Amino acid sequence: MKRRSVFQSLLGVSALAPAAAAQTPPTSNAPAADDVFKIDLTTPDAVADPRHRFFTPVQFATLEKLCDLLGPAYNGRPSARAAETPQFLDFLLAKSPADRQVLYAQGLDQLDIDSRARRGRGFAELTGAEASELLAPLKAKWTWKAPADPLARFLREAKNDVLRATQNSKPYADAAAAGSRRATGVNTYWDVID
Repeated sequence: MKRRSVFQSLLGVSALAPAAAAQTPPTSNAPAADDVFKIDLTTPDAVADPRHRFFTPVQFATLEKLCDLLGPAYNGRPSARAAETPQFLDFLLAKSPADRQVLYAQGLDQLDIDSRARRGRGFAELTGAEASELLAPLKAKWTWKAPADPLARFLREAKNDVLRATQNSKPYADAAAAGSRRATGVNTYWDVID
């Protein structure tokens, strides 16, 4: 197509536009709900999305408090919250099997219900000393057999998940590597096996 014919066609369309606009009734500039452009998220995009994927706001606040209690900062290492463990667990559980999702949803709800019954406030609003009685099942001696109590089973799994997610986070690895030339326990699989 030649440049001249492109300009002629554009001029013809622009000349017809005012005539067509005069024949159609004025409409709202807002797009209809079905006309809004929707973008499918890929897994990396979903991780970066700041909205909660699985937890309700109350459950997420309870999880943040639980992460603060189970994974505090120590020896220059970041806390579980600083390592963004609650956000990672929210993303992970959105993609987890249904039984795992039920365990977390019911466990966080039960923590909040017990807290309101005993202290009159939600779990997220408790101090560490006040929350310790609710976390008493974690003080029981560990065995291979999972606890029969659903809350104790949830707390056991949550503790493992919080610690594992924190220790495998980038902020934790950065802090571990900053203190020494070689962080203890990190990248040991690179060593030569005799």
